[in-house]
Amino acid sequence: MTTRALPHWSDGLISDISARPQPVFFAALAFILVGAVVAVAPGPTGIVLGGTSGWVLWVAGVTILSIWLLLLLGGRRLRGLLIAGAVAAAFGTLLFYSPRTGAFAVVILAISTLVVDGGIQLALALKLRPAGVWRWLFASALASAVAAIAVTGRTFAGAASGWGPLVGMALISSGLVLVLLTWTASRPASQASD
Repeated sequence: MTTRALPHWSDGLISDISARPQPVFFAALAFILVGAVVAVAPGPTGIVLGGTSGWVLWVAGVTILSIWLLLLLGGRRLRGLLIAGAVAAAFGTLLFYSPRTGAFAVVILAISTLVVDGGIQLALALKLRPAGVWRWLFASALASAVAAIAVTGRTFAGAASGWGPLVGMALISSGLVLVLLTWTASRPASQASD
């Protein structure tokens, strides 16, 4: 998705949210819950996520290898499945037995997610500027940007354990913005521009 496509995509955002508010509201609750868990228990959460991500990747690799074997027995040779399954299983094993490496990978993924989240929220804030919710989108975009910068600095300085509260607050702010977008979409158009 390019930045030129985002304003066109966001034209019907409020009407889409007002048509289906429940999924957006549940996504907001998920953001808030995950943000609270990450903010409260950052150290163990990173290690647990690192080991769990390795286990999930290993299971996915073994599943892909099983599908490759079934297709091979059926006469179809798909080298891509063999390579993808072997790489996924190998890296899953590495991340499972080295959860700190997995935690580092999770932190890098969190940084990338915060950058994308902040960029999309900033573009939406500028697009929805007349509406009152744009301020909250802008504040949440700033929270995501600050968290991404701070986590990046701490990660590469060797102090990756302090990323939890920052990422947690950024996730909570994103969840609150989704709640506010749902609330704004459910209000009449005359009140939505407050």
